[in-house]
Amino acid sequence: MADIAKETGVSAATVSRALNNHPKVSAEVRAAVLQTADRLGYIRNLGAASLAASRSMTVGLLLRDMSSQFYGGVAAQVQMETDAAGYDLLITIGGDDAESQMNAIRNLLGHDVGGIIVASGRIAEEVMEYSARFVPTVALSSGLDMPSVGSVRIDPKCEADLARRVVVAGHRNVAVTASSNPLASTLHARTATFLTELIVAGAQTLIMSMPVEQGRYLREQVDRALEAKVTAIMAGSDAIAVSIMEYLQELGLSCPDDISVTGFDGVGALRSPLLGLTTVEQPMERLASAAVGMITQYLTSGGAEEPISGTVINQLVMGRFVPGRTLGSPKAV
Repeated sequence: MADIAKETGVSAATVSRALNNHPKVSAEVRAAVLQTADRLGYIRNLGAASLAASRSMTVGLLLRDMSSQFYGGVAAQVQMETDAAGYDLLITIGGDDAESQMNAIRNLLGHDVGGIIVASGRIAEEVMEYSARFVPTVALSSGLDMPSVGSVRIDPKCEADLARRVVVAGHRNVAVTASSNPLASTLHARTATFLTELIVAGAQTLIMSMPVEQGRYLREQVDRALEAKVTAIMAGSDAIAVSIMEYLQELGLSCPDDISVTGFDGVGALRSPLLGLTTVEQPMERLASAAVGMITQYLTSGGAEEPISGTVINQLVMGRFVPGRTLGSPKAV
């Protein structure tokens, strides 16, 4: 803290107040203190050297959103895996913006975690890089590809297979949902795979770009797809697919008789056969097991500063196609 005070030209007391979010510290001073702290490798209550050599038995888990069925399921599976491995688990929520994500990472680091698993499809790249500076960091189900961060994700072959099944069912005019959020790396990658496979198969495609996953924007994009005479909509997640199906029902359209809809994730209540959604199941047990296993390898092989010879940094896990009832052949015109 004395070094930070010297570098920023303020007192050590001001540094302390800035690091503790004291209301009497201006935003400018706090930003300067945090920037200097980051540059010097300072983490509250811990020095950078002790963090780098940490053999902590606590693993941090950053989730995008605990209320999501997917991320809630991921948290439960990671908890089971860390319990079995003898680790304590500390969970925090990162949200959808870089500032809240960075605060969540600092919180985990300040609690002396030995490694961090980030389960978020909307994590900022600079946040991941920051985390990897101090502890082994693994991205779970993220679309990011970074040399400093290990990753575990579903194999894109599963996404390509779903697109091929839509074409095989007879659809030649297909809409694909997309997120306009620049941090939505998982959905960006999934959308790209869907589109590539559909175009290669000779189908016409329409991108349904939405700033939010539900609400009037979704309705506007569905209306646009219907005007374009699409016969199938491929959604980036089960939640988006169900929202689309709800709106189609409001319009008096049935699925798949009038239009087919597919989802992705295959977890929780949306996986119910009562709903019958055609989707791809992400195997959360295997994803969580692989992520915790990768953290364990790092912790037992020298930490983030000593790369592990032969370690699989980017690990792909196969999902399972769930047939459902929402994908059918298009009506004859």
